[in-house]
Amino acid sequence: MTVNKYILLIIACAMFARSHLSHADTINVAVAANFKQTLQALKTPFEKTTPHRIKIISASTGQLLQQISQHAPFDIFLAANTAHPQLLWQHIHESRDLGLDALAVYAKGRLVFFSRTPLSEAVSLEQALTNKMFTRISMANPKLAPYGLAAQQSIECLTSDTYWREKSVIGQNVAQAFQFIDSNNVDGGFVALSQVLNKDPGNISVIDEACYDDINQMALRLNNQPASLAFMTFLQSTAAQHIIRQNGYHLP
Repeated sequence: MTVNKYILLIIACAMFARSHLSHADTINVAVAANFKQTLQALKTPFEKTTPHRIKIISASTGQLLQQISQHAPFDIFLAANTAHPQLLWQHIHESRDLGLDALAVYAKGRLVFFSRTPLSEAVSLEQALTNKMFTRISMANPKLAPYGLAAQQSIECLTSDTYWREKSVIGQNVAQAFQFIDSNNVDGGFVALSQVLNKDPGNISVIDEACYDDINQMALRLNNQPASLAFMTFLQSTAAQHIIRQNGYHLP
């Protein structure tokens, strides 16, 4: 190869690399607290298979909706329900040129009761709640977090006693509800299955899904940027769905 051809090849490679990097973006993904750990597991394969990067911002679904309404610079909204993304889409789809394909259910959440000490095999969670075997329990705020609403519905399903309405410690989101248990501030609480997969199964009571409304978790793409489009495609891929299932969710 002559010197001139070698130089031209170097220039061509440099131009290709610059062009490739110019399409690499960092997207801000606003994620409901229950799905943060799973999103962290999804982050690596997404960044390995695309030139893009993810920045994770986590809070309750209600808090994130409020931030987006106040023009927070988010690109993707991963909610823990369908109502908030659908409502937001109705308000912004015309101004942002978003079709219905900007919405997609990506997971179905599962609620559990996690206690610091295991329940006796002879005692059900329903009996434990009815007989007030816990001093205090935690749950996410039902007004802000879909998992909090599911917890409230489950308490009403499991016991007619109103005792736990006053003895429940309310977290801003399901992550904080879990922290109250993990830090020994309460005896147990209602959290997402995804949060306790590495805990002793004896401390986990899976709540009958008939006790609460389906926790269908919906994603909303907030713009038409290539990185946002790439993330939504990845989120619905077989590889992503495998990780989501491994983290304790049903698939839609």
